[in-house]
Amino acid sequence: MRTISRDVTAAAALLTVVAALLSGCAAEEPGPTAGPTAGPSATTPSPTPSAAPETTAPATEEPPAARGPGAPLEAVDAYALCRAQTLMYHPGDPTRVEYAPFEEATVLLRDDGDWFVYMDVDDGNREPELVEVGGVECIVGGTIGEPDWQRFGAITRDIADEAIANYNEPEAGA
Repeated sequence: MRTISRDVTAAAALLTVVAALLSGCAAEEPGPTAGPTAGPSATTPSPTPSAAPETTAPATEEPPAARGPGAPLEAVDAYALCRAQTLMYHPGDPTRVEYAPFEEATVLLRDDGDWFVYMDVDDGNREPELVEVGGVECIVGGTIGEPDWQRFGAITRDIADEAIANYNEPEAGA
């Protein structure tokens, strides 16, 4: 019972971090960029050499809308959800579990609209020869607040290439 409570507490802490990261990602996304501007129109007089240059206030961009629980999943959301969902496969000290960063993970949009996620996991809680042999994979769709899990679990890296190659295969019984 004590281990389950510690794992639930660790998972809750991880979900808090994931939520903070997701809100930070949404806040840092670049807004729309201005397209090329046309040259002066025929009705705009050209400035004279003696005229002082005009100053204009820079155009302000609207900040991106915050993504809430009903927002559809994006790649980074699927990655974060997969990490949180598979932490249970790495019992022990969660600080000794290192997931591949988003940039090194494989996150692919399937034909059915769900996301396939694979990432290597170094689990420092295991024997030294097993620390760098694992990974996790997930297939998830839905929304941020209500993910629709098709599959998730731990796999070994020696079958990762096969899992990635078959990322778009329908789930058994589907």
